[in-house]
Amino acid sequence: MYPQVMACISESLHTFFGAELVVGPATFRLGYTDWVGTFNRSASPGVALFARDPDSFMNLRKARLRKSIKIGLSHDPALYLRDSEWLDAQKSAVANEYVLAAFRRDHEMNTGIPGEWVKALRAVLPKGTFKKLTHWFKKRARRRKVDIARKLADSKLPLNEVDVSHLDFDSFVETVRCSKEVHTDRLHTMLLAAMLDKPVFAYRTSYGKLEGVYEQSLKGWTKVTFVSRL
Repeated sequence: MYPQVMACISESLHTFFGAELVVGPATFRLGYTDWVGTFNRSASPGVALFARDPDSFMNLRKARLRKSIKIGLSHDPALYLRDSEWLDAQKSAVANEYVLAAFRRDHEMNTGIPGEWVKALRAVLPKGTFKKLTHWFKKRARRRKVDIARKLADSKLPLNEVDVSHLDFDSFVETVRCSKEVHTDRLHTMLLAAMLDKPVFAYRTSYGKLEGVYEQSLKGWTKVTFVSRL
């Protein structure tokens, strides 16, 4: 429930005053925004919030939501494509052209630096200096992930490093579909690769998003190898 997400929800609540609100399976973390207050103050006659991982569901249960708000635990919406004709068409067009390395560059990436260190540095460094240092941490972490991917990957194929967040949907799907093996810390890259039966190496984010969704929805029908070291 990041600020941009809550801004969209707040606008919808205002525009469609009195309509019921359902938030599909998503991540719910406490402390980023006052999403609890937003939902509690809503004039909507019915609000339902669904988590996509056990930790998020626990956060919903711990949050002081008004009693009329319904909560539930389900699968990430992308996984409802598993038995679709669309996915069958994608499977029929798979290729093995390269090893895909698709890593985050934003605030959710795991830099390998303990959170308490980051908080301490933020407290003592000038804002500009802290920003530059954070950028350096991210760049170093991404380079290490690419190096690990190169060591683990099939050496007969080229390593294709792509920031998939800049791709449109069709290009994103094609990028994953044409890979033989996928290394990523992006949830939906992991999900699509798993649904296409690609070998997946998942790298940790700043919190356990990929691990949580794997335990909730993927474990038992596909194998994902989690890479813990940096």
